[in-house]
Amino acid sequence: MKNILKCSFCFAAAGALALTSLPVSALSQEETVYAKLQSNGNVQTISVTEHLINDLRDNDLFDKSILTNIENLNGFEGFVVDGENIKWNAQGADIYYRGDATKELPIKLHASYYLDGEEKSLEQMLGKSGKIEIRLKYTNLSKVDNMWTPFVVMVATTLDENKVSDVNVTNGKAISNGRTMAVTAVAAPGLYESLGLEALRGTDEIVISYKTERFELSDIYTLVTPKLLEDDDLKVFAELDDLSAKSSQLAQSSEQLVAGANRLRDGIKELQAALAQISKGLAGQSSDFILGQEAMAQVMQKVQMAAEAKVQAQSATIRAEIKQQLAGNSVLKDALQLEAEKLCSAQIGGAACPTSAISEVALKLETELEEQLFQNSYQLAITVARQTAAATAEGVINQMVQMVGNGMGDALMNGLNVMSSSVNALAKGADDLSAGMTKFDREGIQALNNFVNGTMKTTSDKVKRLTKLADEYNNYAGLASGSQGTTKFILMIEGKKSENS
Repeated sequence: MKNILKCSFCFAAAGALALTSLPVSALSQEETVYAKLQSNGNVQTISVTEHLINDLRDNDLFDKSILTNIENLNGFEGFVVDGENIKWNAQGADIYYRGDATKELPIKLHASYYLDGEEKSLEQMLGKSGKIEIRLKYTNLSKVDNMWTPFVVMVATTLDENKVSDVNVTNGKAISNGRTMAVTAVAAPGLYESLGLEALRGTDEIVISYKTERFELSDIYTLVTPKLLEDDDLKVFAELDDLSAKSSQLAQSSEQLVAGANRLRDGIKELQAALAQISKGLAGQSSDFILGQEAMAQVMQKVQMAAEAKVQAQSATIRAEIKQQLAGNSVLKDALQLEAEKLCSAQIGGAACPTSAISEVALKLETELEEQLFQNSYQLAITVARQTAAATAEGVINQMVQMVGNGMGDALMNGLNVMSSSVNALAKGADDLSAGMTKFDREGIQALNNFVNGTMKTTSDKVKRLTKLADEYNNYAGLASGSQGTTKFILMIEGKKSENS
């Protein structure tokens, strides 16, 4: 009777629909695609159910679909089909209907079966004993440019706990209730190809293994949805963009610090060259009077010792300021946390680290960074103090040069030698400071910035594109213009038992 009424409505409205163009109606559509698969994963039949949500309680609903053998599932509302256009006489109600399809699915499954490590057909394995492996390999066929629509695949099946043992499943788990063991797993075909992250390799395959005395295949269900992230998860991208900008700023500041250390080194070398030139000029001079060499050395020593003592007295303050800056720098802490996750994962072969282990590595990195910054700042302060002392001594050198004509060349040479020795030591310290700051910038700050604005930024951009692709995949069988849709796929491999079971 339902089919008769349905056909009556179809014939009654066919003429009117053929003569008029279909208007666009904004509605919501929920689509579920059911595919029955052969034991190897090849498609047998595809059936699609559509739920047209009539929020505005319209009398007529207009849909677009490639389905055939359409039937109303939940009422007697009539419809008219014109090509891919469907007009429903909804009378204010939601419409639930189904139909058949032959269109290729966006996800392809290849199922293979192994007995004691040897691949066999399902029929060859039924009723046999040994170690069973069921390998479910999913291929993503929905490619857009160089990206794949991010389908999430969820697999579920059951095992009779009295008939199996040593159950294992990749990318999933097996849960027992005492009689039945529920096996669930997740796959993400195409995600590795889209993001290129080595950690995602192999996430397109699920392997279920166990031992049994008599093999039989339970129903295997696969649920596929084009959903990568929830809306709340997208907030992290704004934080990553902010981190990227601040990481670039940190890298620029570090480059400026390196440049300053290099300029200080070059300036001291110029002072060395100047002293050497003065010494060379004095070398040919004679002296009738001897300038007190001991007094000159004492003056130079006291000037440098006073400068160094002042810096030493401020070492605790320097360390406290560095500790305070690090404690208040959330960007650097975030960067250290990311680097800690990377180092911790590398130490254990690329697996995900527990939070406690990551925190331990992050604390170590922060302690090392604090000590490095203190040593650099402390040495820089001493360098500046010595440079100031050297500048003061330069005035003394000028007076000494003026006294050359009065026959004090020998004493001046002795004083210059003492000063040259001190400047040489200062030059070595400047070289060490420049080398240390360059290494810290290259291996620390710049490496961190390259990670944040390189691998992490590239991956972030790709995930944004994948999220957009997931949102844009809203139908399989068709969707009316202006409508909103969601779709999911349910694939089933029907279970089988041996004939003697």
